[in-house]
Amino acid sequence: MSERAFNGRILNVNLTTGQHWVDELPESIYREHLGGYGLGARLLFDRIPAGADPLGPDNVLGFMPGLLTGTPLFGQRFQVVCKSPKNGGWGDANCGGDFGPSLKFTGYDALLVYGQAPKPSYIYIDDSTVEVRDAAAYWGGLAIDTEDRMKDELGKKISVALIGPAGEKLSIMSGIANERGRLAARSGVGAVMGSKKLKAVVVKPETKIMAQTKDVLQTVKSSLQGFNQASKTFFTSFGTTGITANSAINGDAPVLNWGGVGVVDLVDHMSMAEMNGPAVNASMEKKYACWHCPVACGAESIDGGDRGEFAFPKHTHRPEYETMGAFGVMNGVNDTDAMIAINHWCNQYGLDTISTGATISFAIECYMSGLLTKEDTDGVDLTWANASGVLQTLHAIGRREGNLGELLADGTRIAAQKIGGNAADYLTSIDGEEPPMHDPKLDVGFAASYALDPTPARHTLWSPGKSSKFPTMKQGPKDRRQTSERGPQLKAAHEQAHVMNSAGMCYFIYTMSPTDRIPEWINLVTGWDTTHEELDRAGERIANLRMAFAVKHGNNPAGRTVPGRILGAPPQTAGPHEGVTVDLETMKNDWFGEAGWDTQTSMPSRARLESLGLKDVADSLGV
Repeated sequence: MSERAFNGRILNVNLTTGQHWVDELPESIYREHLGGYGLGARLLFDRIPAGADPLGPDNVLGFMPGLLTGTPLFGQRFQVVCKSPKNGGWGDANCGGDFGPSLKFTGYDALLVYGQAPKPSYIYIDDSTVEVRDAAAYWGGLAIDTEDRMKDELGKKISVALIGPAGEKLSIMSGIANERGRLAARSGVGAVMGSKKLKAVVVKPETKIMAQTKDVLQTVKSSLQGFNQASKTFFTSFGTTGITANSAINGDAPVLNWGGVGVVDLVDHMSMAEMNGPAVNASMEKKYACWHCPVACGAESIDGGDRGEFAFPKHTHRPEYETMGAFGVMNGVNDTDAMIAINHWCNQYGLDTISTGATISFAIECYMSGLLTKEDTDGVDLTWANASGVLQTLHAIGRREGNLGELLADGTRIAAQKIGGNAADYLTSIDGEEPPMHDPKLDVGFAASYALDPTPARHTLWSPGKSSKFPTMKQGPKDRRQTSERGPQLKAAHEQAHVMNSAGMCYFIYTMSPTDRIPEWINLVTGWDTTHEELDRAGERIANLRMAFAVKHGNNPAGRTVPGRILGAPPQTAGPHEGVTVDLETMKNDWFGEAGWDTQTSMPSRARLESLGLKDVADSLGV
């Protein structure tokens, strides 16, 4: 067992040549960048050349566990990083499950994958072996089924990160799955993995846990006493699903492709009455947690094989809020069996549920506006509240099959280009990424996060960051709709969210736990003497590296166009957002001014980069 939280080693595998090598990293790089996408941003800025094709051999795909991942101190998660095929700039996707800890337990703090394999392959890693193996027998397999098969053939103790058919067929809505349906789903990371003909990464560790000392275990116990017990109980009982029905009415969840209003449209046959925790839990059998997580917000189903068209197998994951919002509220579907089945099939195909549900919602509006015909949809009746039509469309996308599957497999922006006419009027994507199920007209910080962070339309930065209990956290206006005087808060919230993610902490652990103790947790498992202020600097360094990567590759968050429906331009005429329009420009100027980023080009200033020890980055950018 390692007595500290990091190994000091990363594994590199070149699929073109079949070679692998290990880089020894100095301790200082962990202290400055932590782990996860913090370390990933530092490495990929240097290792991916400007102009690299996101689906070509020059892109690098990184699997990056967090600094605390694999320790008892609330680290479960890993991030997948790359140049995104969605926006052409920085890409990352966050995931729970057991793969992140398992990768670290083999002795590596990251896996970086280069090149492209000449044939379908998988990478096998244990404590003494690294091999690129033939994956022909697994290629084409559904993600959950293939993981089960690999465990039958390679041993129950392995952990597998893999793509389904959507990733193999280069859908840029595809993600990377582990633990039978936990997905690193955003930024098109599954398509990058598919472009490398890499079906899976299989790890078989001998170590079980890192830095498990008496002092660490005592700190875990005392920290658990500081959790918000009411929130913990709610999420342990219902998961994120428990907030869906209320969010459909209070203005949090977008409705009918962002064009509807919950209290107006979601009534009668499109009621969201069944989109709630107790209704979904009626089909769940047991709770589960990601690796060593004390919240345990997951659940697995009974055998739903008797549910007809919406049948689902035993042990299907309970759908999350984003899935229920994207497929339920956005499409007017009020059917819990359909939600569970849809969630299962998204996991099997390896699809991002946010983007896929939003894409189907966009297609329905195009169909109902006469831009798509039944010939275009292969006979599928794309209308609101048609759960059967939604599931049929999902199958077409997952298989990239027929006219409909080919049309929608790469999301809304590319679909709108193919449809033509005024299809762009119904687009809600931001720089190619479909936004999550939180309406920024209710909380304007989401608008800044969706539009201006290097990874667009990301819901896991603003909300957890602003809840930080760091004594250094900057506070903003109490009115959630006030856009002015919010720059310091926006900067601090995003940078502290980078600390959360790079440490490997879950959104819910972060929002429920005594996060003011994070420096203590990190010091216990590293031997450092870090402080809140030093971690703030690490978060700022990570923020600047992610933005520098975007600028290096020609992506400009400051210049993104945000669809009017998201910002309330024109404003809605009824419901919770009646008359509300979000002033994004003010928030951009205030946040970027605080951050030292150019409000036209997004370029970080040389002075800011040098102050963070990133002179080489400034030199590379020519700033």
